[in-house]
Amino acid sequence: MPIRNAVAATVLVSVLGLAGPALAFEIKDLNADTPPTEALRFGLTSFKSGDTQAALAALSFAADKGLAGAQWKLGQMYATGEGVARNDLKAFKMFSEVADAHADDGPDGPWAPYVSDAFVQLGTYYRDGIPNTVVKPDLGRARQFFAYAASYFGDASAQFNLARMYYGGEGGERDLLQAAKWANLSADKGNAEAKFLLINISMDLAWSHLDSKGRAYNLRQAAMWAKRAADYGSASGQALYGHLLFEGLGVPRQPVKGLMYLTIALARADPGVHWIMEMHEDARSVASEADWTAAKRGADDWLAQNPGQLAVNATQ
Repeated sequence: MPIRNAVAATVLVSVLGLAGPALAFEIKDLNADTPPTEALRFGLTSFKSGDTQAALAALSFAADKGLAGAQWKLGQMYATGEGVARNDLKAFKMFSEVADAHADDGPDGPWAPYVSDAFVQLGTYYRDGIPNTVVKPDLGRARQFFAYAASYFGDASAQFNLARMYYGGEGGERDLLQAAKWANLSADKGNAEAKFLLINISMDLAWSHLDSKGRAYNLRQAAMWAKRAADYGSASGQALYGHLLFEGLGVPRQPVKGLMYLTIALARADPGVHWIMEMHEDARSVASEADWTAAKRGADDWLAQNPGQLAVNATQ
C-alpha cells in the first residue's frame, strides 16, 4: 500500500474512533435509518477482521449515502484489489465522487486526506488511462488534478507527480524551475523519490546555465544548482560544484574545497564516468602539493563520515 494511502487509512480509523471496542452491529442491521458513519465503522472493522463481504456491503451502503471516507475506501479497494476483484473503472468512479463533492472542503478538515488522495489517484488515472474504457490518457487534465492536490492540500505525492510532469514536459511546457519547486516541497515532506528527481532537475539546470555562453549570471546560477545537487548527495553535483569552485566560475575561487569535492565525487562515481575523472585530473595536475594534501584530507574525512554514500549511481 502506498504511504499516502496508509496514512489516510490511519487517519480514517482515528476520525471514526475505531481503536476502541467494535460496535455490536451486524450487516443485517443495515436499513434506511442506519447512520452512514455507523455503516462505515462497521465496514472498516469488518475489513480489518477479514470479512470482506460484510465490509463491501457496509462500505457500499455508506458510500451511496455520500460519505467520503467510504467512497475513498472503496476506491482504494478496487484500485488495489484488496478484498475485491481489481476494477480500476470502479475505483475511478469512487475517487471521482469524492473529488466532485469535496473539492472545496478545507485542507485541514477531517476528510481532507481522502479528498487529496482522490485527486492524486484521478491524476494518475488521467495520466495513464484505463485500458479498454472511456478513461483515456489526458496529460493536461492529469497535471491539473496533481496541481490542485499539490497546491490546495499540500499533498506530497501530488507535488512529486506535478514536478515529474513539469520536468518531462507532460501535459504542458517543460519548466525546470517549477519542477524544482514542487519536487523540493515533496522532498521536504520525506518523499525519497522527489529527492532523486531534484538531483536530475538541479543538474539539468546547472548544465543549461553553463551552456549559456558563460555570462556572470548564468555561472552563478550554475554554481547554485550544482551545489544543490551536491547537497542532495549527488556525485555528479559534487564533481561539477567542485570544478566551479576550483576554477572560480560563478563563485569565489576555493581550490582546496573544489579539489576536495572532485576527489569525493571520483571516489563515489562509477569508473566509467570519464568527465568526472577528467575534471579531477585537470585540477590535480595544477594544484599545489599543499592544496592537494588539504583537499585529500578533507575528502577522506567526508568519506569516512558518510560510508553509506560510497556506492552511487553514476548519473546522480
